[in-house]
Amino acid sequence: MNRLKTILLVVLGLGMSSLVHAQYAVGVKLGANFANTSIGGIQEGYLPDQDVYTGFTAGLIGEIPLQNGFTFRPEINYTQKGFITDISVYDLDIFGVGTNLGAKAKTRYNYIDVPLLFKYSLGNDLAKVYFLAGPTFGYALDGHVRPVANVIVQVNLPKIKLPLDNDIYQRFEVAATLGIGGEVKAGPGKIFADVRYNAGITDMLKNTIIDISSKNKGFAISGGYAYVF
Repeated sequence: MNRLKTILLVVLGLGMSSLVHAQYAVGVKLGANFANTSIGGIQEGYLPDQDVYTGFTAGLIGEIPLQNGFTFRPEINYTQKGFITDISVYDLDIFGVGTNLGAKAKTRYNYIDVPLLFKYSLGNDLAKVYFLAGPTFGYALDGHVRPVANVIVQVNLPKIKLPLDNDIYQRFEVAATLGIGGEVKAGPGKIFADVRYNAGITDMLKNTIIDISSKNKGFAISGGYAYVF
């Protein structure tokens, strides 16, 4: 019985020691999100050309140490997602210079994203390389389409609000996230930066009548500062 008590006290002591020496962190981040969509259902030949929409992302991060170099990293981010549709009408030769006449539609969704990521780090106390993986849960706050006429020069037209409460839209999103980054010690905390790829698992839009669906995807580059305590 005394031996069992001794073992329990040793285990408890080791657990308390790991908690005392564990380094938790909270921080802020900002960066750019290079977004696009993957479209299914409808034949690709019927779709106009799509370009990447460059949006803004910013948020708060936390880090909870686990074991063997692993850390649990929850975040809450504001993220701009979307895509650009390019519809070319025809090419016009003016004074020997080819001029594209047509239109673009810049579609943007504003999301609150909650990544629940696991982080694995390699390095020392001064600098580390880390890898990220895990699910991201999102909610679309709102969205709009901004038509852009291209007649010699680009002209931005008024925004058109998207009816996200319509049955063809799904505000809630589940995505998979993979990333790689680095961090260096700076004062009482650390400076970090990473690049990550996000791929939507659930549909953002699904219209069964015309057989079309879309999922968000894209790369994000961001950096920030985290206070370690």
